[in-house]
Amino acid sequence: MKKVMKWMLTLVLVTATLGGAQAQSQLEKDLADLRAWMQRRSSQADSTIRKEWPTVKQEFKSLTAGLNRDSQNLSEESREEYNDIKQRYEGWEERNESTSVDLSGKELERWERKLTGTTNISRLKPAKLRDAYVQHLEVTREQRRNWSLRDWEYAEFVIGELNTRKAEVFDQLSSGDKIKIAALQLEFASLKKSREVKDAYEQRRESNR
Repeated sequence: MKKVMKWMLTLVLVTATLGGAQAQSQLEKDLADLRAWMQRRSSQADSTIRKEWPTVKQEFKSLTAGLNRDSQNLSEESREEYNDIKQRYEGWEERNESTSVDLSGKELERWERKLTGTTNISRLKPAKLRDAYVQHLEVTREQRRNWSLRDWEYAEFVIGELNTRKAEVFDQLSSGDKIKIAALQLEFASLKKSREVKDAYEQRRESNR
C-alpha cells in the first residue's frame, strides 16, 4: 500500500512539473510572438500606427491576454522584457488616443450608439456581439459615401472596440457568430480601403492640375 501511495505521489509531482514546464514554454512563445509584433509595428511610421490604431490596440490586447494572466510565471529576464514592451505600447496609447478621437466626449458616445446601439461595448454579452457588428456594417454601407475622414476615424475606432470585445469573449461565441463576424470585419476593412484608394486618386489628380 505504501509503495502504491509513493508511486501515486511521484506521478502527481511529475505531472505538476510537466504542466508547469508546458505553461512556461507557452508563455515564452507568447512573449516571442509579442516581441516580433512589437518589432514589426515599431518599424512603421507614427502616421501608420495612428491610422491603424484600433487594430494595433486589439492586436496588443490579444497578444498579451495570457501574459497578463500568468506573468508571475515568467523568468525575471522575461518579465523585464515584457514590462519594457508594455511601457513602449503605453507611450503609443497615450499619443494616439489623445490625438485620434475624443474618448471621453459625447461625440464618441454618439458614434458608439449610432453604430452599435450601445455605449457599453466593453460589456456586450457574447450573444449580442454579432448584432452590434451587423448594425455597424449596415450604417457604414448606407452612409460611408458622405463620411469625412474624421467620421471614418470614429467608425474605425468603434469597430476596434468591438474587435477587442470579440477577443475577450471569443470562446463563448458560436461557430456561426465567429464566421459572420469575421466576414463583417473583412467587409469593413474593404470599404475603408476603397475610401483610401479614392482619396489617394483624388489627391494625385489635384496635384497634376
